[in-house]
Amino acid sequence: MINRRDFLKYSALLAASSPFYSMLSAQEKRTVLRILYWGSPDRVRRSDKLTDSFNQNNSSINALAESTSNYWPKLNTSMAAGNMHDIIQLEPNTLPDYARRSVLIPLDELIEKKLIRTSSFAKGTLELGKIDGKIAGIAQGVNSFALIYDKDMYAKLGIDEPIYGLTWDEYARQAIEINKSSGKDRYWGAPSGVRQWHVFQSWLTQRGVQMFTEDQKIGFNLDDATEFYTYWDNLLKAGGCAPADVESRNVNTPDTSAMSTRNASSALLFSSQLTAFNALLPEINLGIAPYPIIEKGGNSGIYYRPSLTWSITRDCNDIEAAAKYIDFFINDIDAGKILEVERGIPANLEVRAAIMEQLGDYSKMTVEFTDSIADIVTPYPPAAPAGAIEMDTGVMKPLGDQLGFGKISVKQAATSLIAGVKKAIRQR
Repeated sequence: MINRRDFLKYSALLAASSPFYSMLSAQEKRTVLRILYWGSPDRVRRSDKLTDSFNQNNSSINALAESTSNYWPKLNTSMAAGNMHDIIQLEPNTLPDYARRSVLIPLDELIEKKLIRTSSFAKGTLELGKIDGKIAGIAQGVNSFALIYDKDMYAKLGIDEPIYGLTWDEYARQAIEINKSSGKDRYWGAPSGVRQWHVFQSWLTQRGVQMFTEDQKIGFNLDDATEFYTYWDNLLKAGGCAPADVESRNVNTPDTSAMSTRNASSALLFSSQLTAFNALLPEINLGIAPYPIIEKGGNSGIYYRPSLTWSITRDCNDIEAAAKYIDFFINDIDAGKILEVERGIPANLEVRAAIMEQLGDYSKMTVEFTDSIADIVTPYPPAAPAGAIEMDTGVMKPLGDQLGFGKISVKQAATSLIAGVKKAIRQR
């Protein structure tokens, strides 16, 4: 007779020898890699396809890429709980912030060991992810600020299309004319830049002012902030830009812009987002140009920037697996063919060359635009201090909404911006 102990032992041996058990064991041994990012539906589609390809080629790793529209609250909650995703997506204004919070792993050793290969990167691209002497993030691609607009609307109304040299005053006059003559309800010629940090960044750079200084302090003053808020408040009152009830949902992505909801004929965002706008507005012929400037011959206020960066967090359970995912993302030719230029012009020159032939019209336009501004870009600005992310989500956006809804004055907005940013970066 088989006793209970022998029966359990026999059952365990039988289960271990079955194919089903072996399959489960193999799955259990796979390293689970969690990746967090944000983006348009087009980005999600491409990222999911790339992650599936990575998993198929790496049987010991199960990469799980998660996109969320609630990115920053989710990221900060996980950071406070000590349970951050293994890999996170950042951008130029937030990379320094999180690096200086000591929640990112320096990538220098992984690069030296060639676990993340950067030998084919365009000159200077790797340095865009360097914070305080250490590589905190790897650039997925390069982009710049860009004015994206509806060519059909400009042609219909006989208005000259935006080109480099268009001034902010001329842009305002065009926007007002579009609002008056488009024949559409609730349609404006411009978005409101009042709550967008990148528009303010370019605005300051054109005036020879930095948002933050090299010693991590605020670089602008009350007059700078007042001039910025005055421009957008005047344009709103003149009917040229989208109002607060439209703009308050904008989180700096194409799908939340006034243009994507067909409430505006232009958007002030980033060059890499042209293809996303095409996916959202397939019936519209799109154009792309640099941001408007102060005066003819003035500073462009745009610069080459890492469109997005990948960083490995302090909570990562398998750093080498995370490095393998990032390396695949930035260096694999087939991965590049999936991503194309949706995350910016590839930092890897070999990938860039390999994808050119397959690019559609808007992707090629993105590359051509990026090349065309080479002679007018300005130097890359100083890295933002810790806490600077609050300038966008916790200071500029709320103040922009309050000004747009008429709750505060321009003077109050400018004063509160200075105070809010100083508090965010803990500057006395």
